[in-house]
Amino acid sequence: MQRIGIVAEYNPFHNGHLYQIGEIRKRFGSETFIGVVTSGNFVQRGEFSYMDKWEKTKAALDSGVDLVVEMPLYYSIQNAEIFARMSTRILEKLGMDFQVFGAEEENREVLEEVLKIQSHREYGQRLMEYMKKGNSYSTSQREVLSLYGLKDIVRSNNILALEYMRTMKNYKLKIKPYIIKREVSEYNEKKIEKQRKKIASATFIRNILENDNGGDAVKAIKDFVPKFSYNILEEKVKIDSERGISSKKLKEESFRFFKYKLLMETKKEIIKIYDLTEEIYARIYRETKKSDTYEMFFQRVKSRNFSNKRIERIIFNILLDITKESMDFELDYIRVLGFNGRGREYLRKLKLMAKAEASQMTNYRNFWGKYKGVFVNWKDIEKNVDSEKVKIEKNGFLIKELFTGEKERLNPLIYDK
Repeated sequence: MQRIGIVAEYNPFHNGHLYQIGEIRKRFGSETFIGVVTSGNFVQRGEFSYMDKWEKTKAALDSGVDLVVEMPLYYSIQNAEIFARMSTRILEKLGMDFQVFGAEEENREVLEEVLKIQSHREYGQRLMEYMKKGNSYSTSQREVLSLYGLKDIVRSNNILALEYMRTMKNYKLKIKPYIIKREVSEYNEKKIEKQRKKIASATFIRNILENDNGGDAVKAIKDFVPKFSYNILEEKVKIDSERGISSKKLKEESFRFFKYKLLMETKKEIIKIYDLTEEIYARIYRETKKSDTYEMFFQRVKSRNFSNKRIERIIFNILLDITKESMDFELDYIRVLGFNGRGREYLRKLKLMAKAEASQMTNYRNFWGKYKGVFVNWKDIEKNVDSEKVKIEKNGFLIKELFTGEKERLNPLIYDK
């Protein structure tokens, strides 16, 4: 039995995700085991996830996935390199044979050539030259790779694909990459062509759901999501409407709390936050004092030197108290969000696999550091894992409850069908 791993935010789960799972079954066999690493209530763009972790898990299990585990909060809201590095290492720890991901470039050899180029000192020097001119990291990447005839490689899914493959290479992981070409929609598309009647990006779908003014948003995205996902979204929209929850309101509430913490804390304390530099601190402190709303702040804080997405991530790092010291990039534990019958059996086997792996690796403890195991109950993580990162996760629980009224579920979703 092949064991296939996927990293996906499922925000929301749409027909493109279902297509990928169907292709995996088609190419690897109907009995293929599929395990998913998904972000929880906060996503890589540095904001609240439109669908929460349990809605994502339910949709994934409804689609036929066997096991769903959570990307730890403190990694899920960081840049592509960190997001990819830690999610791939989780799949390795889960014993997956292949990591399947979508990319605009289907030829793995082309991506491997890019990795080779990026490993050269000359590439790094040229990259720094472009960044010193005030270009963003992505723009600088694109300009340098254009010198090698590879300018078109710098696209959303290719960037993640490169980071997944870089992680496999650098950490000498057993898991192998497998690309299913992303044919239909761009990750961040804002419009959709008429012939694309069944598949749209998560960004496109969220834009409809988040900007709806007439109450027909769910009906408008019906063709782009599977029936089971549609039902989840329909219920979510109803509940959010009753509670007065919206993406805009969550952003404004986040900014209000961020502003309070930034202005009340001393610079000595705030500067300890992960990814916060003296330059960024000076800029956000100055513009925060002048801004009353989230939208006003981001209009003022714009800069060629760093992207708004980075600022959004830093805001959540501040809100959640994610410090430079706490970000040690060690895998402390894996939290299970849901599983079916096959997933339950696989979790049992994982314990035996871990013992066998430990006996064969003399550097096992050095490689995995403080890793404590796979947990199906949050309370067990609290009892067994002594780490600042557990406190960060709990901060996430509190912020989610404060802004939405929803308490954290402690046990996984279990599908016995």
